[in-house]
Amino acid sequence: MGQKTALGSLLKAIGNSGQGKVVPGWGAVPVMTIIGLFLLVFLVILLQIYNQSLLLQGFSVDWNGN
Repeated sequence: MGQKTALGSLLKAIGNSGQGKVVPGWGAVPVMTIIGLFLLVFLVILLQIYNQSLLLQGFSVDWNGN
């Protein structure tokens, strides 16, 4: 068996305090959905720029950087 310390007891009390508890309702689902949609739009825009289906003036996409 390991040694008991004050710090270990404090961390154990903090770490296990919410174990097994579930908040009823939707929780953070709406926020995570909005963040996910913004990320999806951002990635689609990057893909369109890379595929040159969305053209920007003065910005070229090639391996040489010209």
